[in-house]
Amino acid sequence: MAKVRPKKHPPTIDMTAMTDVAFLLLTFFIMTATFKSQEAAEIDTPSSISAIKVPDDNIMMISIGNDGEVFFGVDAQPDRIRMLENIAETKGLTFTDAQKQKFSYQASFGFPLAQLKGWLDLPSPEMGLVKQPGIPTDSTGVSELADWVYAGRKANSQLRIAIKGDNSAKFPTFKNVLANLQSQNINKFNLITDSEEPPAGWRSDN
Repeated sequence: MAKVRPKKHPPTIDMTAMTDVAFLLLTFFIMTATFKSQEAAEIDTPSSISAIKVPDDNIMMISIGNDGEVFFGVDAQPDRIRMLENIAETKGLTFTDAQKQKFSYQASFGFPLAQLKGWLDLPSPEMGLVKQPGIPTDSTGVSELADWVYAGRKANSQLRIAIKGDNSAKFPTFKNVLANLQSQNINKFNLITDSEEPPAGWRSDN
């Protein structure tokens, strides 16, 4: 009589637990991810050799474009809203909650105050398509940069100032930026550059 062999079944792996772990990891990364805010312009900074790193938070950034445009921004969304409210109070302006919310998404901007509300009223996809003329900085004429610096520091007194200039930017614009800072008794700031490979034998004294 022939022996009856049991039918062989291929091995199976229960994927339920692994799927649960995958979804938990995905949820974790979505909830903890920090999305990059909209930058006003791309700045091609010069390179330098330095061991000093700019802090990641509490930063007030002044950027100078290749055509001399000046852009301004702070890194935290709550500070951006308080800064906008401060300058509105100083200048007698009003901004809606929707305009404040849109402003809080901008890592930097470059509009005169007279044009800022019109820009914030644009649909969000169109805001990034508009060429920003820059914040007025002429220390001998119309200048609004010092007002923004004051409003930003009032929003957060711990803000540290960093200047990021394009490789093609001209010195007169940089000079006007410094004059605006000096009008607020600010003489200390960080300069943002691209990192350059140090030569053999170089060492930092810091």
